[in-house]
Amino acid sequence: MSDVVLIREARGHWVGEVAAAVHAAGHRAVLFAPPVDEASLAGVVDEVVAVDDVYDAEAVAARIRSAVGVPAAVLTGSDGAIASTARVAELLGVARCPASVFALCADKFAVREALAAAGLPGPAVALISSAASAAEVAERVGLPAIVKPVNGAGSNLVRTVSTVDELAAAYELLAARLPESADPRYHRRLGTLDPASTFLVESLLRGPEYAVDVLVRDGVAEPVEILDKPLIDERKFELVLSCPPAGLSGERAALVTSAASAAVLALGLDNTIAHVEVIDDERRGPTIVEVNAGRPAGSIMPLLAKLRTGVDVFAELTALALGAPPPAREPAKLPIPLGMLILYATGSGTLTGIGGLDEVAALPEVVDVVTTVSPGQVLTDEQETYAVNLVVAGFADHEDLAALHAEASNLIRLEVA
Repeated sequence: MSDVVLIREARGHWVGEVAAAVHAAGHRAVLFAPPVDEASLAGVVDEVVAVDDVYDAEAVAARIRSAVGVPAAVLTGSDGAIASTARVAELLGVARCPASVFALCADKFAVREALAAAGLPGPAVALISSAASAAEVAERVGLPAIVKPVNGAGSNLVRTVSTVDELAAAYELLAARLPESADPRYHRRLGTLDPASTFLVESLLRGPEYAVDVLVRDGVAEPVEILDKPLIDERKFELVLSCPPAGLSGERAALVTSAASAAVLALGLDNTIAHVEVIDDERRGPTIVEVNAGRPAGSIMPLLAKLRTGVDVFAELTALALGAPPPAREPAKLPIPLGMLILYATGSGTLTGIGGLDEVAALPEVVDVVTTVSPGQVLTDEQETYAVNLVVAGFADHEDLAALHAEASNLIRLEVA
């Protein structure tokens, strides 16, 4: 029995899902991560190996060689470790897609340039490196606009601005917060660019937003499922997702999934999966918001896809990393409209408790309740951390989902101190 190495930078719901897929494929799952409580992983993975810095590809590859030899595959679901994990796979001779492709995908400005070069539509974009350049950047991009970290994730510190003064203020906010962030990605340069002082500005896209997981096998892209995002808050945090998207015609859905597939191929992704977000812009048509390369959707979105389609994206990702044939796909268990409700903590601090889980599970529309956080975890209201997630069915429309989200929000108590 050979080993498959999983590399984790922090807590992650994905570890259990991928480990199960690794075991089903007949391999051992060995987790390499910063020092953790191994008891919490008992029965999930077969072995835990501590590494001080999961982003040091050379050191991690050497540690893997000394601990397990050359594994059958190396993979991760941790956003900030995807490019370095791909480099580890290269160093060990088991890569299925060049690490340079994942490094490109970690740079949102580079992604915009690559998609534009491929002829795909996109917003006007620019980099901003000082508050003093706000007027110049606003002139180039147009207002309103979105300001975001160039290598961020989880809607961290994404801001919408409508004036030059707001753009300058957003720059100063990010320039103050990101150097203090505990997320190491903001402290690693992207080539010559410092992501803690240079940010991405994009003209605002207007239209409904969708999410699509795309499998890529030997140059062929396969969209798995399309979800819509009918409820998003002012921080750009997703509150409700549903599939199939209500009111979306088959023709329009095909355009959205085609845009997602074209994007992953244009970026050079192969033998992997990508979570792609698309806005059907009123002027440009389906336009890429971002491409999260090397991983499926977060939290329980893959569960919705599996229930509706029978496709297990974690099993697919594992097979792709192994260079194995596609896994057998089960019949869909719930081929009906499904929704996902996401509940976040209010405020920042250490999570001390979660209340109301039994009450929310008793709601007639709730199919499943999944928590991806636990007491002792540090949360911030500037990071999209899916705390409590509900799979729901039996709703009538988007308004019904919004009302159900409000009801669930009143029941769940995420206590932060």
